[in-house]
Amino acid sequence: MKGTDIISHELHHEILGSIIDRDEITPYLLLRTTDYKSALAQASKMLANRGFDISDDHVLEKDEKARALRYIEQAYKYCFQFLFPVIRTQLGKLEALQSDCMPLYRDALKSLLCIEQGMSDTDFRDFIMEDPRHVLLVASSRKYPGVLKGYREQERMVPPKWQQLACSLLKVAYLIKSIEEDSQDVNDYAQLGLFLRQERQSLGDVYNYDWLHPEHLPQNEPARRAYVKLSTFFHKLKSSVKYNIARECMIFDSGDGVEIELEKIASRLKSPESMFTKLGKDIEGEAHNIRDMLAITFILKDRNDTLKLFHALQKQGVILQENTLSPSITQTLFNDADAMKEAVRILMKSLQRSEGTEPEIDDTELAENTEKFFQALNVNTRKNQHSSAGHSKFQCKLNFSIPIHRNAATNKIMIPGTATYRKRNEIKKVTEQHTLAVELRISDEQSWLASEQKGDSHHEAYKFRQLLTVINRTFSGQFLFPEEMIKKLRQDQAVLFQ
Repeated sequence: MKGTDIISHELHHEILGSIIDRDEITPYLLLRTTDYKSALAQASKMLANRGFDISDDHVLEKDEKARALRYIEQAYKYCFQFLFPVIRTQLGKLEALQSDCMPLYRDALKSLLCIEQGMSDTDFRDFIMEDPRHVLLVASSRKYPGVLKGYREQERMVPPKWQQLACSLLKVAYLIKSIEEDSQDVNDYAQLGLFLRQERQSLGDVYNYDWLHPEHLPQNEPARRAYVKLSTFFHKLKSSVKYNIARECMIFDSGDGVEIELEKIASRLKSPESMFTKLGKDIEGEAHNIRDMLAITFILKDRNDTLKLFHALQKQGVILQENTLSPSITQTLFNDADAMKEAVRILMKSLQRSEGTEPEIDDTELAENTEKFFQALNVNTRKNQHSSAGHSKFQCKLNFSIPIHRNAATNKIMIPGTATYRKRNEIKKVTEQHTLAVELRISDEQSWLASEQKGDSHHEAYKFRQLLTVINRTFSGQFLFPEEMIKKLRQDQAVLFQ
């Protein structure tokens, strides 16, 4: 191949080829390396291109080497504490069903075991952890077999298994680092998630966290920014929610006499692992496309209060027309207009009471409004198959606007609930405008249990399918769950989670 052809090939490979979908890494910077020393210097340049600081003579200093190694350590942690255990556990349960797919599940378990053993191999792990640049050299060794020539004065060859594992490890580390590189905003939430875990707070129940009177506060800047966003959102929301002892339930108060009975409010902050999985699952995965950092679910006592609650949330400023992403609105609670009629009737009565008039519903007007509501709320359902198929809920995504104040003298963020925040109007401050991406869901207990906690729509079933996509891409050549078998898998999951 001529020099110009090589350059053309490499440019196409680097610019247009997704790193997640490569079987081998062939970076252009290693093209003319002749031995370990020259390859290591070029690997330093590769790290410099990804935000690491190197010296003028291409030396990766001790502190930057340690920072690079942390990404590899995080990749190991993601694989061995999340990806592998979740896949192994559910594959084992699926195999036990003894369905027609049992041989497929058994082969997948064998492949997974082989990967785990390879990554746990002491020689492999020690070599990778000796210098973070080694993962780049080993991953590239099939195309550039001389990258380790002269390592410790040896003619070291890279086993094919090592090359595959290093390539996969690099892909996972790439996902982790992308959270920082693609969106500082998303990285803020990842840092907050790590802080909350240190506080032994479940990320699956952040609604009940004491945001205004915490025992500890995050110290790093990204986590503090995210903390203020969630604290401000929950403060606004909780000001409209109270527990009614006589009715033995939570009540959402619209502020003008309209009340809605709630079974419970559930809320989760997207975990760092879920962020990595989201990026690894999507072909064009980019961190700034993660729009459900915070998910909040209102479980109603009565399904027919759905529209009434949605309107009440608007009146209290939790939902605003300008911060609601219209294409995201989907409803699958009501199968047809007739099923929605009572919900529309309740909403119409609520609106009349808010205006101070005695509710009086005309049947013709009710039928017209019901048809209009049903058609309008179902426009996006067919487009958003991922969020609608098999589910039973009302859902939309919001960009909740939040001011973040800084002390002008110290530049420190003022956190709600602190003495400094209470005096914010007495202190010279600088204010920044931020947004919190929220996925809002409304359902009733029976519908929620039937559609979200059972069958192939169960969260664990959905998470498993996501992770299969990730491991198929990151460990290509070592693990394969055929796309055409997903339909059969879903049938088995429906049995598993019945």
